[in-house]
Formats: sequence, structure tokens, C-alpha cells
Amino acid sequence: MSIAVYAPVSGTVAALTTVPDPVFSAGIVGPGWAVDPFPGGLTVLSPCTGVVKKATPHAYIIVTPEGHNVLVHLGVDTVKLKGQGFLSLVGDGREISAGQPIAVWNTSVAQKAELSICTPVVCMGKMLPTRLSLQAEAKIEAGKPLFTID
Repeated sequence: MSIAVYAPVSGTVAALTTVPDPVFSAGIVGPGWAVDPFPGGLTVLSPCTGVVKKATPHAYIIVTPEGHNVLVHLGVDTVKLKGQGFLSLVGDGREISAGQPIAVWNTSVAQKAELSICTPVVCMGKMLPTRLSLQAEAKIEAGKPLFTID
């Protein structure tokens, strides 16, 4: 059974190897893809249905009903912003549906701080997928299929 993972933001699809962070680009966090978002005030959507395991202003881990942990990391090194530019709409333990808004992100705050807004979307944890299949083209709209977990 395949599990669809949707783009949390609109932008350009990028391989993890292009993420300007050695931990993500080497696949250490886990397999997946990234979206280089179109800048502005963005509504960030949940990439999957599940339960919010961890919600911070810049990162969300959602556990699918099948047990996969899906991480959305809004930008690179954006933890340095200490929540500035982010408005979280969900908290730990909340059940959410794919495509549901989870945050509002003003990317200009990160860009002014000279931080990348490239957004990795990865599977992580003990239960790694046997295969991920890219579903998107070069450009993607938030809420459209990004990849599937097989």
C-alpha cells in the first residue's frame, strides 16, 4: 500500500542533495525531497494525515496511521529565528488531515537573516520506507502529491 505525501508549500521540487544543510543533503535525517518555496506569506499544509508528534515554529513531525514519521522542516537553520516569522496552527498530539493548514510562514524574516527557505520533507525514525517515489514535476502547488511511501 502506498501512502501519499503532499507538498506543504508551493515552489520548486528539489532533491535532498541540494538542500544547503549537510545533515539533510546526506540523507542522515531520512529519505525524501525538498521544496524551494515561492517567497512570501505562506500557509503551510500538512503533508499527510496523522497525529502531530512534535510541533515547533519551524518544524513538524506527523505520524501517519501506518506509523511513518514525516518531517516538514521550514527552511534551513531557521531555529535561529526563535519563532519569528512563524505562526503555528497545531500542537503536539493533534489529529490532522493531509492538506490541513499547520502554520503560517513569513519567509521574508528568514531571507532577511540570510537563511535558506528550502523546505525538506522527509521520512524519519525507526520505520523507514522501502521505497519513495517522486510524484511531482519541477514546480508544485501546496497540497499536491510530492512523493509516495511504498
